[in-house]
Amino acid sequence: PYRVHKLIQDLMHDPKGAAAFADNPEPAFESYGLSEDEKALLRDGSLGALNTLAVHPNLQMKYLRIRSANKPPQAGGGPLADYLDRLVER
Repeated sequence: PYRVHKLIQDLMHDPKGAAAFADNPEPAFESYGLSEDEKALLRDGSLGALNTLAVHPNLQMKYLRIRSANKPPQAGGGPLADYLDRLVER
């Protein structure tokens, strides 16, 4: 899991790298030596997948922002809304 955390932290400090990652994450996956399971979970990008990878909640939200950096905003819903709904349910 540390490699995943390191990837997210590095992307947070590299806006150009984060933009490139949002377009095509595969080169970053390879450079961090992620396993096929880790890659699949990061491609999924859901909160459940990130929880499976034991990604810290703060890094989960940052990863979701990085992944969606070059995508148009969703009309309603989306990962943040799902996350907030689950927080309210508790």
